[in-house]
Amino acid sequence: MQPAPHTPRPTAAELFWASADMVGGLSVMFLPMLLLAVPGIILFVVLPALVLAVAALPLAVAAALVALPILLRRAVRRLSPPRPRWRMPRPASNRRPLPHH
Repeated sequence: MQPAPHTPRPTAAELFWASADMVGGLSVMFLPMLLLAVPGIILFVVLPALVLAVAALPLAVAAALVALPILLRRAVRRLSPPRPRWRMPRPASNRRPLPHH
């Protein structure tokens, strides 16, 4: 029984160029599929996004109309001087007398 002949292993450069040839062939092979995919992308991605944007537009306008007075009031309150949150006590002469038991 004779040993099998020793075959030389491919070098790194040969492996790289074989891989590059395969990638180039696959890209050329898939170019026609790209032409077929573009209408599908438009139909299933762009069109639903456009429909959702148009459907959300009235909601966005309504939210802006509701938020506008709230934000305006907050801005006016920040610009105005702070008001005391407690009432001034009445002078002693104006106080009502305490009931006697």
